Amino acid sequence: MKHAFLQEQETVRLLIGTIHDALQEIFAVKAASPAREFLRGEIYAYVECLEILQLCPRFCALGIDYEVEKRFPLP
Repeated sequence: MKHAFLQEQETVRLLIGTIHDALQEIFAVKAASPAREFLRGEIYAYVECLEILQLCPRFCALGIDYEVEKRFPLP
């Protein structure tokens, strides 16, 4: 059973890292992009995913133990 949890932890950690990378890329290009509305929707979706993951306390320790909307402000 412990092995299954480690796989779960690594999967969630990978998901969190992927979302963080995507949000950082979006914030880096958002102002200059002609697709601002699409990028805005992506920001909302990714922020929502992080906030949902935060509902599980043990996932917070995997890299989301902060206020998501302060780190990635919604447009």
